[in-house]
Amino acid sequence: MKTRHFALAALALTLAACTNDNENLNDGPVAAVINAEISDAVATRASGTAWAERDEIGISESRFGYANVLYRWENGKFTPAGTIIFFQDDDPTTFSAYYPYDADGGTLTATTDATAQQNQPAIDFLYATGATASTHNPEVNFTDDTAAGGTDCSFHHCMSQITLTFKAGSGVDFNTIKPTSYTLSGLVLAGSFETTTGTAKTDENAQTADLTMELDGALTSSVILFPQSTTSIELSVNYNSQPYTATLTVPDGALKAGNNYTYTVTVRNKDLSISSATISDWNPVNGGNVNADL
Repeated sequence: MKTRHFALAALALTLAACTNDNENLNDGPVAAVINAEISDAVATRASGTAWAERDEIGISESRFGYANVLYRWENGKFTPAGTIIFFQDDDPTTFSAYYPYDADGGTLTATTDATAQQNQPAIDFLYATGATASTHNPEVNFTDDTAAGGTDCSFHHCMSQITLTFKAGSGVDFNTIKPTSYTLSGLVLAGSFETTTGTAKTDENAQTADLTMELDGALTSSVILFPQSTTSIELSVNYNSQPYTATLTVPDGALKAGNNYTYTVTVRNKDLSISSATISDWNPVNGGNVNADL
């Protein structure tokens, strides 16, 4: 599990889980210090396991009126890009945070079409809440302390993911020819993310559409999608200038937030074989064995 340090001030203390016992005994204003981690055991965000230079997050709390406070990852740490959060009394206050940062916050509209998939961190919406702190304990810890009997306040993926791995079956040699692209059909690609609640959902007025992804020689490909109800997804793979089709079965009839639905697609001489879906964190979900004819 990767730990991220969101320092909301230069007041650096040892960082722990959702709450801690380190007390600040100084008089006067006390600045909050943020520690955070992504809950998932695989990747933190779509682009990998490390924050990229100038990644930005927004932090909020209601008691003192701080909303959508911008912090930026620079030179290996998060630093304030303006406002610093200060505690104004001794009572505990609760914080929430989201990624990626938007200057307006609130309801963000987005699409998950092929163009958006080229910059997946921009649509890999994350959200964390429940971390509390006070003047005497100024560390705001967006971390998972459930192993120690505490609370999970870490960041969670709010979108769904599908990962396809292509394998050569009978009569097929990927050393000679590889699949060039694939299309997922019947998906709603437009939707919104609410930065104050962490809710990602499809646009109820949007029509289903096709999502075509180029492989460019790769044999594994992932897409990020809005959570949505669907029992199956039609798959078409372009191999040797021919479309090979099959159906991906979606467990529980829905692409759920935080789940990565992983399928192995075996390209055979005249058809495709699709493995059942598995769930990992993200949470891969495997989808069943299906044969598809040319």
